[in-house]
Amino acid sequence: MAKTTKPAQLNAVLYLRQSTYREESISLELQEHEGREFAKRRGYRVVAVEADPGISGRTWNRPAVQRVMSMIDERTADVIVLWKWSRLSRSRLDWAVAADRVQTAGGLIESATEPLDTTTSTGRLARGMLTEFAAFESERIGDTWKESHARRIRNGLPATGKPRFGYTYTHDDGFEIDAVSGPVLAEMYRRYIAGESVYSLVQWLNEGATRPSGGYGVKTDGLWSDRTVRRVMDSGFAAGFISYHGELLPGAHPALVDPEQWETFLEARNRRRGYGRIERSQYLLSGLVRCHCGSSMTAGQFGAQRTPKFRCSAAHQKRTHAGGYVMASVLETAVHAELTLLAAELNKRAAKKIPALQNQKTVPNERVKIEAQIAAVSTRLDNLTLRLVDSGIPHDTYTRLRDGMLADRQRLIDTLRTATVAERVIPFQVVADLLAHWSEFKLEAKREILRSLIDHIEVWPQRPKSLIKVHFVER
Repeated sequence: MAKTTKPAQLNAVLYLRQSTYREESISLELQEHEGREFAKRRGYRVVAVEADPGISGRTWNRPAVQRVMSMIDERTADVIVLWKWSRLSRSRLDWAVAADRVQTAGGLIESATEPLDTTTSTGRLARGMLTEFAAFESERIGDTWKESHARRIRNGLPATGKPRFGYTYTHDDGFEIDAVSGPVLAEMYRRYIAGESVYSLVQWLNEGATRPSGGYGVKTDGLWSDRTVRRVMDSGFAAGFISYHGELLPGAHPALVDPEQWETFLEARNRRRGYGRIERSQYLLSGLVRCHCGSSMTAGQFGAQRTPKFRCSAAHQKRTHAGGYVMASVLETAVHAELTLLAAELNKRAAKKIPALQNQKTVPNERVKIEAQIAAVSTRLDNLTLRLVDSGIPHDTYTRLRDGMLADRQRLIDTLRTATVAERVIPFQVVADLLAHWSEFKLEAKREILRSLIDHIEVWPQRPKSLIKVHFVER
């Protein structure tokens, strides 16, 4: 009598996914239990359990599902066991690709609670109907969320009621200014506009009692970080805005920051993007000093006495010329003297009713010109979109042209904001206040004021005394 060969035991991997949708969020423990019981009944050996907790089935970019598919490809598993068919994916395309991939590798996909014989055409049809229904449910849920979000946006409410620093939230009243953190948020803008850096704000905030709300990329220790401060302030929520697809729209909540402060903050924020490490520098004139050779001069404690000095980078690195050092104290003394002369000149002009350094014709005319350019770019964007709809231009061409126009418009908006803020600056008051309270201003605030007045400081390093020329900003 011929000896029968016992069929080899199949290796199974359990794939679990907890839905992000509350009504379908079945615990991973329950899914694993059902999967193991199913595998036991079928005689499968469970070799692995992979889970994607709280990840939508509409995306295929899930770590655990990618590991499961690799196990099938590598033949370390023969069967993927699901709690329901919808756990693998809610996308028609992803399901079709996954099913073909598993079939090509000689594997199986089975459901513990919706058993079907997918080796038959009837079973595959039934599975297709179940996966189609899963895709339909996913789209229905998505449509419900979109409608809900759109309704909130129309009513001036953010897409979610997640906590916002500076505000309290209730379902009935929406967002209201918090009595404790609200004034702190307003003070953050005032300090930044006055010249304090983000890093200075971080130190000030962490020395206080208020802590950031969740959802802003908060550190694990709950303290403020420079990233959190930027996200809170850049969101525009304190200025009365809500964000929708990257665009700031008027919100229904009360503002802590008035429009002028918000525009001034944006101008300062945009201007300081190129500061880099200068904001952390302990030297007043960092970023302003240039050598006569055209190279920048960096501050540090140089020489045997470790004296604060500025050094020409070209003279030091490329040996383009001798010397290249100037004392930081000598520079500050020279700048103070030039500011004193400037204040006296501005005072004379004011007494004679002669416009101070501002060109009162040029700035407003320039503003009108920029506004017209912004309107022209916006019109071109609208026309480009119409061409996409009407004539069907290639999408990659549309995307390239659109991104270029958006970048051009943003540059014009930044330029307009700078010009508008410049109109509000009264040089005499600024210079007079700076000189009167020179020793009282914090280093960062003093440096920010100097940046609004001085374009750069040109230095001819030499002994016994360097030549220094202060180039003021032309207004």
